[in-house]
Amino acid sequence: MPLLNDLVPNQSLLCKLWRIVDSEDIMDPNNELNSDDYQIFLSRKANHMKRQFLAVRKLISLVDSDLRVFYKDEVPFLSDNRNISISHSENIAAILISDKRRIGIDIERINKKVHLIKSKFLNQKEINYLTGDGETKRLTKAWTAKEAIYKAVRKPGIIFSENISLEEFNNDTKSGIGKFTLSNQEIRFKLYFYDVDDYCLTISQEI
Repeated sequence: MPLLNDLVPNQSLLCKLWRIVDSEDIMDPNNELNSDDYQIFLSRKANHMKRQFLAVRKLISLVDSDLRVFYKDEVPFLSDNRNISISHSENIAAILISDKRRIGIDIERINKKVHLIKSKFLNQKEINYLTGDGETKRLTKAWTAKEAIYKAVRKPGIIFSENISLEEFNNDTKSGIGKFTLSNQEIRFKLYFYDVDDYCLTISQEI
């Protein structure tokens, strides 16, 4: 079944997930997309990107068939004024919806390639406590956590290793705390960690 179980970290957050199966039609772009979404769909050149886009629009329609997505500076918003965050990685697509400000979601497949970029998104303290057995999964969790905070903050020029920090966690941790700092601004986030097949998914919400 392509539609996975909803994730509901608290009453103000709704996360829906779709597993993309190549042999199944997600929706008919010619008849089920509005004109703006259809143009975005056509702009996606790779087939897997088209399917990820359709999966996201299918999830939104399952929340409310009348909902529309609008973009401002490439940031998505919903037509009913609720906030939405979108993520996809290979065969999983995810949306997060809330009427609260500053929410974010990110999902990534666990992959050893994350080791090659850890110095670019982690500070030295984080590298120290994430090193060891199960490191690939912990690094992937850290990457999704920082991406989720980045999407919630929606500010250009963020340096992950400097502006976003994570309190210590491990592979069994179900929730955590992250912090965004820039100049005199500091925003704290509650983090919710989930395992979805061989993917890591993190939800962020300002606290």
